[in-house]
Amino acid sequence: MNSEIANNISVIAPLVVVLFMVLSVYVLDRRWRNLQTQLAKVTGLMNESHAFSLNLVRHFMPSFKVEKYQFRGMQPKAGGANIEFEDLSLELPSGKKVLEGVTGKFQAGRMCAIMGPSGAGKTSFMNALCGKATYGRTGGSIRINGEEANMASLKSVMGFVPQDDIVHQELTVREQIQFSAKLRGRDGLSEGRVERITEDVLNVMQIDHVQNSIVGGVEQRGISGGQRKRVNIGLELAAEPVLLFLDEPTSGLDSTSSLSVCSSLKKMCQLGMTSIMVIHQPRYSLFTLFDDVLLLGKGGKTVYLGPSSGAKPYFESLGFEMPSNENPADWFMDVISGEVPNSQIPNFRPEMLFDLWQDHAHEQRESSSQPLRGSDARLLSQAEERAILWGKLEEAWEHIDVNRDGVMQADELQELLAHCSSIQPEVEIVRELMDRMAGEGAKEVTRGQFLDYLCSLSADVANDQTLARLDAQGVTGMRRMFAWTTSMSAKKEEASQESDDEDDASTEASSRIADDLESGVSEASTTCLRRETPGFVQQMHLLILRRLVQWWRMNRQRAIFLAALSLGGLILAVIDRFVVSGTPKWDAMSFLNLHTALALLLAIFCLQVFGNDQPVFWRESASGMTVLAYFQSRLMVNSMDLIIQTFLFTAIYYIIRQPGVSFWYFLLPFGCTAYAASGWGYLISTFVPPRHGPFIVSLIVFIICGLLGNPSTLSNFLVGGVMEVCVSAVSITRWSVQMSFAEAVHTMHPNPVGVDKFKYDMDKGVFFKRDWGLGSWWTAAAALMIMGTVLRIGSFLGLKFMNRSKQV
Repeated sequence: MNSEIANNISVIAPLVVVLFMVLSVYVLDRRWRNLQTQLAKVTGLMNESHAFSLNLVRHFMPSFKVEKYQFRGMQPKAGGANIEFEDLSLELPSGKKVLEGVTGKFQAGRMCAIMGPSGAGKTSFMNALCGKATYGRTGGSIRINGEEANMASLKSVMGFVPQDDIVHQELTVREQIQFSAKLRGRDGLSEGRVERITEDVLNVMQIDHVQNSIVGGVEQRGISGGQRKRVNIGLELAAEPVLLFLDEPTSGLDSTSSLSVCSSLKKMCQLGMTSIMVIHQPRYSLFTLFDDVLLLGKGGKTVYLGPSSGAKPYFESLGFEMPSNENPADWFMDVISGEVPNSQIPNFRPEMLFDLWQDHAHEQRESSSQPLRGSDARLLSQAEERAILWGKLEEAWEHIDVNRDGVMQADELQELLAHCSSIQPEVEIVRELMDRMAGEGAKEVTRGQFLDYLCSLSADVANDQTLARLDAQGVTGMRRMFAWTTSMSAKKEEASQESDDEDDASTEASSRIADDLESGVSEASTTCLRRETPGFVQQMHLLILRRLVQWWRMNRQRAIFLAALSLGGLILAVIDRFVVSGTPKWDAMSFLNLHTALALLLAIFCLQVFGNDQPVFWRESASGMTVLAYFQSRLMVNSMDLIIQTFLFTAIYYIIRQPGVSFWYFLLPFGCTAYAASGWGYLISTFVPPRHGPFIVSLIVFIICGLLGNPSTLSNFLVGGVMEVCVSAVSITRWSVQMSFAEAVHTMHPNPVGVDKFKYDMDKGVFFKRDWGLGSWWTAAAALMIMGTVLRIGSFLGLKFMNRSKQV
């Protein structure tokens, strides 16, 4: 009796370890939630303070152009990506050509659309352009900034938004964006910069109000479909891509939501990002947002490529007439499909559009290469507006500076904000604006700081003291680009002034500016387009943190599985102790049933580690995530589940059954079983589709545990040769039962009689027949460790090389 009590007490030590592990994750989760709540509050505070700033400007000069939202983390691209494609084609293995001879160019910083009727090869063209058309043979050439492109080398600065909303269901909206910014952003980004980038994406995609909501999925209700679509796009924007491809980003959205999403992408293009998307028959107001549009006809040939505003005049010049009140985008599709008659070509066929475009292409390219006029006037007008606002603010300063001390204190700023907005601002908002104008912790704002900040609200990128301290490294590549952009604007302004005197001089100056822009992009192709991203260690750290957050939020599913596992251990223990009361505690068959049940349950459970998130993994791997870091992080976090489940199953059986050996030595064979069985689950999940995984696992475990490890038949396999090697290599219970049986014999020294003696001698003859010179127990333990390790290596290889075409 005393030995049973001592053995039961030995269960407490591992229980304490398990409870401490769970408690640690709980504390981490609470701290994480508090941090996310604080960040959401910061986002709201920043937006409110910006709104008060806009009210200030509008009060003094209502006509002054201000940006509704300014980027605070993202910066202008240090050079964009001009994409040129010549005779681009795609041929399927069957010999069918789905794309043929597409030639043209998408310029940096522009939003471009790919349109056409069904079967025109829109998605095929985009896949060929971004290097994802692995299902066929691509022809032609692609150049980035004038150089032959290797799209695989551009992963760090290229984004791809799939048509399906592939996101992490257990994470909140903010967490999705935040982890994407950290994993795929520039290496060395400060935590503050990452948070600002996250806030930029949340605000631009208009999902800041649901930032702490779980995204959810089919089983757990989360955000709406439109919000989920925005998160899908935001994951790519968080990586600050220079080049972004989108496959029908408005599918499933109503016309208003589609317009809002494309407007958000248009704003991102203001930073120099080139956006190329496949889109299906947009409304007219959305169509006009696109700078350029590529229209493809059936067979994958070009029908039109150029500014969106030029598509309608082009088709009308060919003899097509658009009815009044017709949506131009729908009309274009009808023209391409041959549904619209042509007044100039009586026997018109859709195939003629290809030749008509070829005849027109040379003239169209020449006209598009000319510098755009009118931009200088806009820039000059903006400069004049800034000067006017500056003057108005200087005149009003003596009224703003109430106490006439030459600076503005917090109470004076609060009074000014209340006067201009008719709303009393909170103290936190006043403090935030003070920090922006004069720096962190500033107690007063000078006239120059006040004027500088308000006049900067017309820019796309915020320029204030709070952001200045985030750039501890001084003049980075982004700041060089900002300075270069300012220099180019100055040259344009100078050229505009010259044009007032002499038109020829203006033309020469415009050509010089164009040359400077081209050289700037060329230089950027060797710097910005080769971005350093976080390495293996940093990715590993972030992926473990992300998986821990997901792990804690899966407690409901975990509770259901633990209940089933506990019930299994309970039933087996009751049967062995009370129902079949004559079963000796050393009996190998009872160990076989136990280990087989545990192996089956854990192998099925481990299918979800890599099986459930396959589309997310493919997307992240294609974006440059290290497969080994992903693999190791998942295994490390899942190990907590394996420890908890193995301990619970074993402890319940042990307490009821009282097997007569030390709990630790009773537990270790189950731990080795769990290590090997989980390896089988990992391996199958990387090679077999998720819907087939449970059936395959059940069949395999039944064979390698229930059949090949059965003590009554095992002696038939252990006769040397290939059969013994195969059984020893794949059977879990061939080794795990040996561990439990060897420990029972060593501890209890049984001396059975009758039938039990026959069974005892048979089990000894099987399990003590072979060892590697380490003893039966250690030999079995080593074999299971080797098996589990080999299975994990196979799982990694399967994860990395299976479905390879989906990881490019």
